[in-house]
Amino acid sequence: MDRKRFWLIIVTGSLCAVRAWAQSDAQFNQYFTAMGYYNPAYAGKTGELNVSALYNMQWLGMGGNTPKTMLVAADMPWKYGKSLHGLGVVVYNETLGLDKNMYTSAQYAFKKKIGKGTLSIGLQAGLLSAAFDGASIYIPDSEDHESADSDEAMPTAQVDAMGLDLAAGLFYYTNKYYVGVGSTHLLEPKLDLDENTERIIPRMYNLTAGYNIQMNNPLLELQPSVFAQTNLQMVSADVTLRGVYNNMYNGGLGGRISDGGKMTAAIVYFGMTIKGFRIGYAYEFPTSALIRASAGSHELTASYRLKLDKPKGNRNRHKSVRIL
Repeated sequence: MDRKRFWLIIVTGSLCAVRAWAQSDAQFNQYFTAMGYYNPAYAGKTGELNVSALYNMQWLGMGGNTPKTMLVAADMPWKYGKSLHGLGVVVYNETLGLDKNMYTSAQYAFKKKIGKGTLSIGLQAGLLSAAFDGASIYIPDSEDHESADSDEAMPTAQVDAMGLDLAAGLFYYTNKYYVGVGSTHLLEPKLDLDENTERIIPRMYNLTAGYNIQMNNPLLELQPSVFAQTNLQMVSADVTLRGVYNNMYNGGLGGRISDGGKMTAAIVYFGMTIKGFRIGYAYEFPTSALIRASAGSHELTASYRLKLDKPKGNRNRHKSVRIL
């Protein structure tokens, strides 16, 4: 791929994003550690204070303008009287060439014990912001550069906009399995960057499910899971099988399937958990035509969980100096 063609792809891709902000929410490889991003009903699910960060670098080998995504999320349980609730916050930032997207949201979940599990109903509200750096458009060819400058539909300065965003979801979980459905961008917000450019964010739907299989070896557990999302025009799904040893080490394989049932990527997972700290890594290897230009994608995640249970009884227990 020559330099001229590369820059044409970057600018064209960024401008297409001005009309419609990605056909789907980010498809994180380690979706099982970022469920709060897709479904607000996940808030408070672990019963602990959970703080996590995730960084994804896509399409390595295609230059410095490849997509980069960062997610920071936190959630915790909240008990009011006899009722159970969950609270959470999500901050998301994405950069794709000259295009930048960000949102910050707050989450609330109401939980009800049903059978052997818990049903959680979640709502999310936040602000979306989008920006396009038209002032940085440059194609290293005088003829193409002049045509870009003369296109009235192409922003030639930094433009941005902000809008309200809502999401909702259901999540049912037990010690052995979980299943959840969620919908993001319920209002399908339209962001007017300037009088000629707008960004339309389509409503998304997602489904996730997972099961914990205890093996004969009490230290080994298998965790198959699936995650799918759609905007009712296109579908993408991840199928994953991970193994966890001694609640400390984990690893596995996964595959991404797109419309038509074709596998577009193979994914390898590694992770470790030590005293509440968890780190994870995923490598995505493209199996589609993208393999001709990309060396794959890397994704890192780190999280920390803190138990919030207060000691019952003897809260200020101490020894008397008389019996030391």
